[in-house]
Formats: sequence, structure tokens, C-alpha cells
Amino acid sequence: MTNYSHEEMDELIAQFLSGNATAAEQQQLEDWIEASAANRLHFLELRETWLATARTGNYDALSAWQEMSTQLSPKPVWYAGWKKVIRIAASFILPFIFGGSAVLAWVYKGKTASTDGLVTITSPKGATTRIELSDGTEVWLNAGSKLQYAHSYNGLRREVKLEGEAFFKVHTNPQKPFTVKAADLRILALGTSFNVKAYPEDKTVVTTLIDGEVKIDGSATSKPFNMMMRPHDHVVYQKPVTNNEKQLPAAAPDNSHSTTPVATKAVDNTEVYTAWKDGNWIVEAQTFAELAITMERKFNVQVIFQDEALKAYKFSGTFRQETLEQVLNILKLTAPLQYTIDKGTVRVSVDQLLKEKYSNALKSGR
Repeated sequence: MTNYSHEEMDELIAQFLSGNATAAEQQQLEDWIEASAANRLHFLELRETWLATARTGNYDALSAWQEMSTQLSPKPVWYAGWKKVIRIAASFILPFIFGGSAVLAWVYKGKTASTDGLVTITSPKGATTRIELSDGTEVWLNAGSKLQYAHSYNGLRREVKLEGEAFFKVHTNPQKPFTVKAADLRILALGTSFNVKAYPEDKTVVTTLIDGEVKIDGSATSKPFNMMMRPHDHVVYQKPVTNNEKQLPAAAPDNSHSTTPVATKAVDNTEVYTAWKDGNWIVEAQTFAELAITMERKFNVQVIFQDEALKAYKFSGTFRQETLEQVLNILKLTAPLQYTIDKGTVRVSVDQLLKEKYSNALKSGR
């Protein structure tokens, strides 16, 4: 194996974490990580520093180093390299926060373990994460999502717990069904591909089956149900509403008056629900209020509406690797909005000149 200097590897790690490494560079890094436990530890510690820098917006190398070095034990010895990587990180932070195209893709050996016997993998806002479990099952985690599973995964059973959104490509094992726990549902699959959206703050748990078969076990819900899904089925489970719960816009109509809190339909284009794992975003007749929720997760920002009327505007279209500003400028083509972006906060309001322009265009077109 080729010998690399500390500086060369720190440069490569920064390229990888920013989503700018080529396939060859990624393979080079994976080989280096596998070469020794020290290399792996260094990579994981730099990754944590990178994410901390992105979360706090702290671009000062020395202060970022001092903050992180107090938390890490044993202390890293590549001090100069650390400072350099943090400086490199600063040049990528804005694309990381606002670009939405950075993909952090580390393999499952980069997990974090806890004392309660669980492995927890998180995908921060502003990024997606791809992992491979020990049985060969591939998982893509969307921004702001968390996946947990036991150290004994793939022993007696294959079970994971999801908070957020994930796409699963399950390795076939008829003796051990793969189970996803999402809210109060259990989603069981063998060899199959499917998407589950189950953010804790959302009203719904949404399951979309690409291929294979999936069983949804809702026996633990207030209105118990069980159902089998076929390819292209799209199932929306309506969570029970609590009095003090802050509810966000739902992904489907309220089914609270139906015999079961679940609605199912067949969809022709499942890519609408899975495009996010490839860095794309397909929108079909969504309100700006709904878009804002995804925007906050995808770009790691807070969206503030200064005019409530904007929330009701609906949009359709496909965004392919666009930055936050590009997305907002595209939305301006069909809605009279203006925006400002400052320190991770997006403020949107009505642009009166655009509103008059669109209104006049509609009148003249009648």
C-alpha cells in the first residue's frame, strides 16, 4: 500500500467529508482507514470535528480545535493536521450548510456505540448518509435522521429503529425478516427495497415499496391493523394526535375518521419518494409550508414566514443538486416571494411588485 503523509490524508479526508472526493479517492481513503486502528480512529475524530464545526458555524481553527480537544481522549497527536483540516472545512461549510449536495457516506464501521448495547448512526441536517449493515443491507439516511440497532444485529434477528427518513435495500434472508421500528409500527421485509419516512415531529409514517414484499404490523396502534404491501404501494399511517403536540403539515389527508388510521394507494413513479438519496428533490403539488420543512432539514436552516399567505402557495417540479438560493430563485418564478439568508435563517415575505406582476399577467391571460 502507498505511504501517504499526514497532510495528504488530512486533505483527502476533508475532500471526502465535503462530498468532493472522486470514487478513486474514496476507495483510497477506505483502504487507508482499513490499514490500521490508528488510521480509523483519526478519521472518526476528524469527522466529529468536521460535523461540530458545521453545526456551530465556528470557522476559527484554533478555537474549534480547543473546543474539540477538551472532549476527546486520548488526545490526537496530529495537531497541525487538525488545524489544517478545520481550515479546509471552513471553505466547504457554506456549501455544506446551504448547498444540500454534500453527502456524508461512511460505512457502518464508523458507527458510534453506547453503553446500553445500541449502535446509533445519525445523519445531520444538511447531509445524507449511506451505511452498510453487517448482513449486507444498505441504508440511506436522510437529513436529520437517526438509525439504531443492537450490537447483536444479525444474530438472532435483524431489527433497526428509525427516527426520520431512510431508504432500505434489504439483503435477502428468509430465516431472519428485516424489521424497521418506526413510531408504533413494525415494518417487516425480506429481500426488498423500500422507503420509510417517520420523523418524530410529523403527523404521519409513510412507507413506499419499490420492489419485493413488505408487511406493516400495526398491532400496537390505537386502531390495530396488519397489511401486506406490493411493489409501488404507498402507505400513509396517521399518528394519534395528542393535545399538547405540535403538528406539522401532513403528507396526506387526515384519515382519523376511517376505520383504520391508514391510507394506501398505488403510485406509478416511486422516485418521487426516493430521489432524495441521490441528492435530488421531486415536488408534487406541495405547499410552501410543506416545502419549508424539507428545506430546513435538507439545507440545515430555519425558515421564517413573515407573510402567512405564502404558506398556501403550491409548487411542483424537480430540483437536482441545486443550492438553497437556487431553489428559492426557482420558487420565485411562480410565487411572489422575496427572501433573505443570514446565519442559517431564511426569511421569506411577499414581494409586492412580483405579486402585481403575476396578477396582471393572469388578468391579461383571461
